[in-house]
Amino acid sequence: MKRKLLPLLLILALLLSGCATTKSSNGNPDTLSDATAALQTEMDEIQTMLEEIGTSVGKSPAGDEKAYSLMNKQLNSKTYFFDILVCDADSNVTQVATKMDSPFIGLNLKSINRHPELFVDTPAMVIKPHTSTDDTPYLYASVPIKNGGWVIAYIDPYSFGAELSKLAIGQNLDLGLIDTNGTNVYTSNMTEIGKNILTDPIYSSFVELQTLIKNKMIPNAQGEGTYTYNAVGTNDPVQKQVKWDTVSAFGSDLRIYVNSEPGTGEPTTSKGDLRQFTDEELSWLDTASTFIYSEFTTLENLTKAAVTAYQQSGENSDAFSSALAAIAKESPIAKNVAFVNNQNLITNAYPTYFKGISFDLYDKNIPAISQQKQPFITDLTFADHQSPSMQLLAFVTPVEKDGQIAGYIVTQVRLYDFAAYLTNLESIGKDVNFMLTNNDGTILYDGDLTEIGMNTFEDDLYAEGTLSDYIHNEYKPNREGQSQYEFYGAGMTEIIPKRVVWKTMTFMWNDFKLSMNSEWKPVE
Repeated sequence: MKRKLLPLLLILALLLSGCATTKSSNGNPDTLSDATAALQTEMDEIQTMLEEIGTSVGKSPAGDEKAYSLMNKQLNSKTYFFDILVCDADSNVTQVATKMDSPFIGLNLKSINRHPELFVDTPAMVIKPHTSTDDTPYLYASVPIKNGGWVIAYIDPYSFGAELSKLAIGQNLDLGLIDTNGTNVYTSNMTEIGKNILTDPIYSSFVELQTLIKNKMIPNAQGEGTYTYNAVGTNDPVQKQVKWDTVSAFGSDLRIYVNSEPGTGEPTTSKGDLRQFTDEELSWLDTASTFIYSEFTTLENLTKAAVTAYQQSGENSDAFSSALAAIAKESPIAKNVAFVNNQNLITNAYPTYFKGISFDLYDKNIPAISQQKQPFITDLTFADHQSPSMQLLAFVTPVEKDGQIAGYIVTQVRLYDFAAYLTNLESIGKDVNFMLTNNDGTILYDGDLTEIGMNTFEDDLYAEGTLSDYIHNEYKPNREGQSQYEFYGAGMTEIIPKRVVWKTMTFMWNDFKLSMNSEWKPVE
C-alpha cells in the first residue's frame, strides 16, 4: 500500500532536496526557515478550513446531510485528520464528518470531559491523550463559530509525524515540534509524542535538554543551543546542536526545531563481513516473540471470556457488556470492541455509542467474509474515511450457541497504537531492531515508526537491490531463516549491511513474521 505525501511535505521535500549532503549541523541555512514557512502555511490553511466549515454548517440542523458531505470532503483532504466535529454553544455535537460518528450527534462534549481548553472564544490548540494517559495522544484544534458553537478537528500525531519525518531524509538531522509548555507535538521518537520534556520522568536524566528548553526555547521565539546526554546502553556522552523557530497555530506558539550531532553527514560505506548472530542474540528473537504472544494470548483469553458470557447470559446481558468492555480496558492494544450479528449490525459494544451501527460503514460484511467457525483477522478503515490515521486490524471471533453462529466479537486495533505498544521490544537485547509484519507484508511494527502501515512486498522503499532480493526470495517464501542485505542509513549517505533472522508466529489462524536485524557494523 503506497502512502501519499501531504501537499505540505511535497513543498518541503522540494525545498529541502538541495541539502541532501549536508556536512554541518546547520546544513543549508534556509532549511529551518523554509520548513517553518511551509508549516505555517499548512497551519493557517487548517484554521481557515475549520472557520469555513463553521460559517457553512454551524447553523444547519443537527445531522444535516449537506453538512456531512462538506465536512467529509474536508476530513479526507488531509491524511492526518482523524475526525472533525461541530458542536453548538452548549457543546452538544450537531454535525459529524463520518457516518460512523453519527451516534455522537447530541452528545455533550463537556459532559465527557473533552478538554475545556477548546471551548473558548478564540482559536485553540492542545495536545493531550484521548481519554487517559495510556491512550493515543491527539492534537485538538478548535475555532469558535459566530453566535455560538465550535468546530473541532482531531489530528492524529502519529500519521502527521510519519509524514513530517520524511523531511529529515538526506538532512542528517531530526525535525520536531514542541509547545510552549515543553510538550512534544511531534518528535522522531513517536512514543514520546504528548509527553512533557520538563515533567515526564523519562527525561529525568536529560538535565541539559530540560535547561535549554526552559531557559531558552520557551522564552525565545528563535535561537540555537547545545545539550549533552549519555547514550542508552553505552553511557557515552552525546552532544546535540539545536536550532529553532516559531510557528503560530490557533493562537498558540509552537517551536519547530532541528537538531543534529556535530560532524555527522560525511558519505561513507561500511565494508567487511558481517558476523553471525550469537546464541544469546538469537535468544532475543524468542524473547520478543514470547512478549508478542503474551499480548495476543491476553486478548484471546479476554475474548473467550466474552464468548462464555454470551453463551451463559445472552446478547444484551450486563455480563456480556462487561466482558466486551474488559477486552478494551485490559488489553493495551484493543480500543473498540463490538458484537456484530448475522445481519452485520452492531448490537452490543464498548464504547456503547457504537451500538446500533451497521458494520457496512466499515465497508466490511463480517458474516460474508467469516471463515466458518474459526477466528480470523482482517483490515479495516471507515468506508468514508480511508486514511492512514484510521488503519485498523479487526480480530474477529465467531460466537457459537446451540451449534449455530450467533454473531461475531470484533476487536479493533489501530496500527499506530499497536506499534506504539510494541516499542517495549526496544528493551530486549542490544544493537538490534525488530520488525513485525502480517502475512500480506504490511508492517505492524518497526523500530522506525514511520514505516508502520507500509508494505514490504509492494512499497518502493523496499524495492531496491539486496533488500528487495532478501524480501522476495527469502523472507516472503520461507517461514524462518537468516540472511543479509544492504540499505542506506540515516541521512541516506551511508550504505549499511544488515544481518537478519526471522521466524513465523501464528495467531487466530493467521501468520505473522517477526524479524530481528543487527545494528552493528561489519568487521573491517
